[in-house]
Amino acid sequence: MVATFFLIGALSFVVVFFLGSFIRIIRQWEGAVVFRLGVYRGVLKPGLRIVYPFLDRLVRWDIRLLTNDVPGQSVVTKDNISLSIDAVVFYRIRDPGDAVNKVTNARASIGLAAMGALRDVIGSVPLDTALQHREEVAERIRANLDDATDPWGIDVQHVELTDMQLPHELTRAMAKEAEADREARARVIKASAEREATTKLAEAKELFARFPALMELRRLQVLAEVGAENNATRIMMLPDTILEFSSGPLGEFLRGGEK
Repeated sequence: MVATFFLIGALSFVVVFFLGSFIRIIRQWEGAVVFRLGVYRGVLKPGLRIVYPFLDRLVRWDIRLLTNDVPGQSVVTKDNISLSIDAVVFYRIRDPGDAVNKVTNARASIGLAAMGALRDVIGSVPLDTALQHREEVAERIRANLDDATDPWGIDVQHVELTDMQLPHELTRAMAKEAEADREARARVIKASAEREATTKLAEAKELFARFPALMELRRLQVLAEVGAENNATRIMMLPDTILEFSSGPLGEFLRGGEK
């Protein structure tokens, strides 16, 4: 009796294992390429699928958005300036069958194609364009790379230029140029302020000449400001009439030695 139950259990296990070997579960974000006896049979859609054990071989691909880092590449711009550029490629496997059958290693091939696209595009633009219009340059790189990878069943969605490094000598030269520009702007601003101050003084002189009483009011204002500071400074203010009435040595002394 025990032997019978053991035999039934063993047979059940064998049957379940045998039937299970025919079943494969393809997840929603996967594409499974089927080869039967080495011959390409197609791509299985997500869900529960039947395969033939020992005859079929599955190659699974992730069909979600993927990334591929492109390490720093030394490229030369149109005006013969060397740049070191890091980039990230965002791509998606559109056709897993082509990705398996038409290229040996899709990921490595994308990296190599991205290096070539970087050199082609950066080499066709000057340095200023590469630095100031980075998004447009990245879009041109994406278009070139997408054309190269389209036969492999791969769609390039986006290319991000993460870093651009200039040669050390050029960086220092640009820093010196920026500093010189700041100094020039500062001198222009200072000259403009001095010119405006001179104009204001000339207008004030003309106004005081037309209205002498304003000078007396200004003197009183200066006395009030000095007194508010609580210092020991003593200022003696004399009206202009005293200077006018003094025509001898005293007048010359009060007028500051004027002749």
